Amino acid sequence: MFLKDDGGGITRESLEFWNRHKHDIGNVLTVDVSAEGLQTEDRKSESGYTYPVEYNMMITGTQGTILLSGCNCGYGGEGPNGTAKILAELGLTINQARAIMWQKRIHFDVRTGSVA
Repeated sequence: MFLKDDGGGITRESLEFWNRHKHDIGNVLTVDVSAEGLQTEDRKSESGYTYPVEYNMMITGTQGTILLSGCNCGYGGEGPNGTAKILAELGLTINQARAIMWQKRIHFDVRTGSVA
């Protein structure tokens, strides 16, 4: 099961989506975050043009995956701070999460607590 926010890239909406659906994917196993976007999905605009929609955070659980567009990494803005909130909820301290939010790519194995 893949659950995706609307792809609008708004951090507040991605965090709300996470809070509504985090229990739907079972126990969280891994979190992957990228400054450039992890996955794209083609969409058609009203004028018929196809364009990619990026998802920068992928949270994989035992029963599914959540894709978020408004949580990313690589700088000190709202998106990476949203990422830090989720990482802290999943086991890192807020200071650890804020320290790694500056990386261009993050892989957090929730089972072992390791970050790469």
